[in-house]
Amino acid sequence: MTITGTGIPTAASSPPLSRKQQELRERDSHILRVARQLALELGYHGFTMDHVAKASECPKGTLYHRFISKEDILVALATESLTRRFELMRRASAFQGRPRERALALGEAVGIFTRLNPSDSRILHMATGPVREKAAPERVVNLFTLERETVEIYRDVLREAVRVGDLEAETDSILDEITLGTWGLVDGVYTLIEGGIVEHSLRIDSPFSQVWCFFNRTADAYGWQPRFNEWNYDETMATIRKQIFPEEAQALYGEGQWYGDHC
Repeated sequence: MTITGTGIPTAASSPPLSRKQQELRERDSHILRVARQLALELGYHGFTMDHVAKASECPKGTLYHRFISKEDILVALATESLTRRFELMRRASAFQGRPRERALALGEAVGIFTRLNPSDSRILHMATGPVREKAAPERVVNLFTLERETVEIYRDVLREAVRVGDLEAETDSILDEITLGTWGLVDGVYTLIEGGIVEHSLRIDSPFSQVWCFFNRTADAYGWQPRFNEWNYDETMATIRKQIFPEEAQALYGEGQWYGDHC
């Protein structure tokens, strides 16, 4: 999957662009770069289409022809940001290990993305709820599609856990519970971290370690094998960082610090 300058996924095998198409894509990419900076500096309520038109030196008529609203721009930006997170998760899903280890690899992918790309994470949190209602329908559909593909990576790990006997699930609703709970845990906690609530209100010094601990205890409660006290998951995480995310892990934890967060 690739992303156009408008934030819409296209097939990787698409025919070469004409000169005119390339110019349009470059113009849209320029608009999005400018809008991204404005959104991060001024916030959702602060930046306007007038700001974008002026800063990008794009005529307002042209701007509105490509993006119907600032919300449309935010959804396009969110699609670009989610694509970057999706690629990290795709890499993590290739980790060779037990399903529960692969789930931890996916969690590490999201953690790395959030901590090394805080601006992307902020954009994703802006493009929710009412914002999507004011964006172009086709752009929203593409964002939803990408979100579903992201969730399916985790669901595939859960299905594999059931298939190999590491997790018992009498009904699909059990897998839905785990999926929703895990997604809510990760996105919810990271939103609290970005807002400074964890540090200043909850006064928790190591939130990422606490998230990892909570996930492992929850996985134990569902009977997901191997249980935390029966497996060296610290070693698993070190291996994931060395094999899957060597550059990102070194940037985040420091040179030679493969163990990073631990429970």
